Amino acid sequence: KALEYDKIRVLLKKYTASQLGTARVDTLTPSCDVDKVRYLLTLCSETKFFHQVYGGIPLNGLKDIRKSLSHAAKVGALLDAEELLDVRKVAQIPEDIHHAFKKRDREEFPNLFSIVDALPVFPELVEAIGYCIDAEGMLLDRASPELRAIRRKLYRLREDIHQKLEATLRSPQYQKAIQEQVITSRNNRYVIPIKQEARSSFRGVVQGQSTSGATFFVEPLEIVQMNNALHEAAEAEQREIRRILLELTDRVRDNLHELELSLDLLAELDFLNAKARFSLALNAVEPELNTHGVVKLIEARHPSVDLPAHVIPTNVHIGKTFNTLIITGPNTGGKTVVLKTVGLLVLMAQSGLHIPAEHGSQVAIFDHVFADIGDDQGIEQSLSTFSSHITKIVEMLRKIEDAEYSLVLLDEIGAGTDPTEGSALGMALLDWFGERQVNTIVTTHYGALKVYAHTQQRMENASMEFDWTTLSPTYRLQIGIPGSSNAIKIASRLGIPSEILDEAQTHLGNTNVAIEDLLVRLQQTQDELETERALLHDKIREAEVASEKHTQLLQTLETERDTLKQRSESEARDIVANARKTIEKLVADIRKQQASKDSIQNAFSEIETAKKSLKTELPKKQSNQPKLKVNVGDKVRVKKLSRFGEVTAIKPRGKMPLQILVGNMRMQAAYHEIDSVTQNKKHHTFRRLYLISNILNPIQSVVSLISEGCL
Repeated sequence: KALEYDKIRVLLKKYTASQLGTARVDTLTPSCDVDKVRYLLTLCSETKFFHQVYGGIPLNGLKDIRKSLSHAAKVGALLDAEELLDVRKVAQIPEDIHHAFKKRDREEFPNLFSIVDALPVFPELVEAIGYCIDAEGMLLDRASPELRAIRRKLYRLREDIHQKLEATLRSPQYQKAIQEQVITSRNNRYVIPIKQEARSSFRGVVQGQSTSGATFFVEPLEIVQMNNALHEAAEAEQREIRRILLELTDRVRDNLHELELSLDLLAELDFLNAKARFSLALNAVEPELNTHGVVKLIEARHPSVDLPAHVIPTNVHIGKTFNTLIITGPNTGGKTVVLKTVGLLVLMAQSGLHIPAEHGSQVAIFDHVFADIGDDQGIEQSLSTFSSHITKIVEMLRKIEDAEYSLVLLDEIGAGTDPTEGSALGMALLDWFGERQVNTIVTTHYGALKVYAHTQQRMENASMEFDWTTLSPTYRLQIGIPGSSNAIKIASRLGIPSEILDEAQTHLGNTNVAIEDLLVRLQQTQDELETERALLHDKIREAEVASEKHTQLLQTLETERDTLKQRSESEARDIVANARKTIEKLVADIRKQQASKDSIQNAFSEIETAKKSLKTELPKKQSNQPKLKVNVGDKVRVKKLSRFGEVTAIKPRGKMPLQILVGNMRMQAAYHEIDSVTQNKKHHTFRRLYLISNILNPIQSVVSLISEGCL
């Protein structure tokens, strides 16, 4: 009640499709079984994903038919057409659900499939009821041959009766006796209205009289037998309808157990659908669970509709480096909202509900969650505010002794009594909770508790941020910084005369004033640090982007280098192959011509021609040009930094003509201080020519040996 858990049930009921789901919401309670909670959270996540991708579980027509099923369980019981129609609608839903899951991946929804697989279907029952009863709950003629025959007989009888009565109304003989030219019915028999004064002259049976007595409703003697036959046929119709309804009720009874099972599973699916839609409405997530008392809520929001539309999210953690958190700060700053948010989100998670927070949030499984929030004076019990708080705390202490993990939330600990005694009692309670590893979050205005928390290893101060310029709270929790109530400053801004404030500071003492001022300056410093940290994060992100860009560039260059290497090796293999062919051709020609002087001279001439052609390709050295030629936009490596950069400008003269951008840094460099990233094309050409020359020289030696007769 203190954490408004009942309001979560109210909100959740808005998303149910039937009373079955609503009744299931009423049973919602937190669980201490971590395996059960994990299963419920996973099931909620699966249902939410199914709703996002496939539009949710089809539950149209779901209704609580347990009363009808209970009635049908009795032998000889009869369900009317409306009840049977409701049974049919519910019995159709399992088949719709199976169809919705037919082509879905079981690995994506394993827990949902375990429910769907257990859901029985009723095709024969659905078809039987639908064949006999239409959507308005009327029995159709096709329900049985007997019913069709009876209704045809009824139709003919009514037509005959109307023809007789219309003939009577048109007859000149009875024009003076007839009150009105209409055919009506009384006592389920067709009659015509006759004037009071003509009653004695009109032959028939009086079935009724008007309120004024001026009109008698008379059944002419000519149609008495026809009305009797119509009445008998109508009774036969009702007997046949009853027989059909009994037969359909027997079919329901034959499927009673499966229908009851189906209702339970459909109620669970309705409940899951509601949880999924609730999660989507809150933009909630599945929290990470643990069993060692750690709570870490990231951007947590209170789900209550009573809060403003623009809720400031809360970041809070406890249970890892400290077990006790003491929150201070001005009134209306949001301290109590933090308590309720932490407690309520823990209860929601342990109930299998997603929590309104960001991914990465953690929630521990607690045996007990205690909360004493607000001023709950007990008039009937003659309890003051202080006594009311102490009574609740006593109950907490008794139950905590038997629990492994507990969460305690206390609003204004030690309030309602003398501040000195209240502070002392608060310290003792926090020590007692801390010794038993109880996670405790308290709010207070007592400065002594702030100081005490600073001296304890497993305690931590926190405060609600406050904008002293606008005198308005920001509702942001700052862990690690104690807060200041600063009542005198607020009173000054709101218009309290300065002489009263000066007198108040005199009573307060210089030490307390200095401490309050120090806390305000500390908060301002914290705000500045947060701003600088945000800027630093932006710079880090920019550096990471630049680093990734250069890493990709390096990978591209390495790929190009490997490609050039492979191309060079391929060209070398082609040169060797061509050289081999040249040697073989020359040797064959020399031998063919028996090493004549002309053939040997021709061979030498071919080799010398090849050498000269190679030499002409070699570029002339230009000593005045720099050893490394680069252009604006080229990627180069700065030797002394061992980092890559981009040439942004080149001066025509000077010792350091190159301007290079390395990351976010611009620098000047000389040509000898850089390496080209891409392989120089001239170097590749020189290497190729050198390789060809080294191959042609041995060819010339081979020709010489042939000419000397050594080969």
